[in-house]
Amino acid sequence: PEHAWPCAGNDAVRGYRWLLSQGYRAEDIVVAGDSAGGHLALDLLAVNHATGTPQPGSMVLFSPLYDPTFQLAVRNQRTGVRDPIIDAMSARKILRLYTRTADPDHPRMRVRLTPDMTLPKTLIQYGAREVMGADARATHDEITGAGGVSVIQAWPGQGHVFQLIPRLSAEARSAIDNVCTAARACAMTLPSSGALPACALSWVSAALSMPLPPCSW
Repeated sequence: PEHAWPCAGNDAVRGYRWLLSQGYRAEDIVVAGDSAGGHLALDLLAVNHATGTPQPGSMVLFSPLYDPTFQLAVRNQRTGVRDPIIDAMSARKILRLYTRTADPDHPRMRVRLTPDMTLPKTLIQYGAREVMGADARATHDEITGAGGVSVIQAWPGQGHVFQLIPRLSAEARSAIDNVCTAARACAMTLPSSGALPACALSWVSAALSMPLPPCSW
């Protein structure tokens, strides 16, 4: 790509700040990202915290990338996981065209969330057959470890970002419906500590109450 790391992250930050400048309230914004876009979403949260920018009210991540070195995905594939959509080794080579010589421990590469951050309520969906399943689980652990609210769903038999094909897949349609139900359930920023408000509990309940359909693949 002509514009290498961290240009995509900078664009995501600019886009979010543009929404705020147009009068949209942070608590009414739902940030969504798939694959590498999931990493951009985490980066946005960290940059917002560092700059004192209000966090979005909710976040939805589809098969999010957590480790931009792709070591997690490669290790996951070597355990026998075979994604019907992407190959971890090939994807790592492609991602390196963007990250190039970036320090893997740079805070915008290895994003860390901390308990002093106000984090959006998050719904994570990933395919149970995908090599980036370990990244999705690591993302969930990062959010909950920092005191955030995260609901994670592993969709049986599905591959990487299966939600892209709702016209061809019943699972993709159900997953998108699930996201819409959860996102509409509540749009209120959570406190950084203390008990969850009823609104947050209802949001989690809405996400968990949607049963996963049987696999049609």
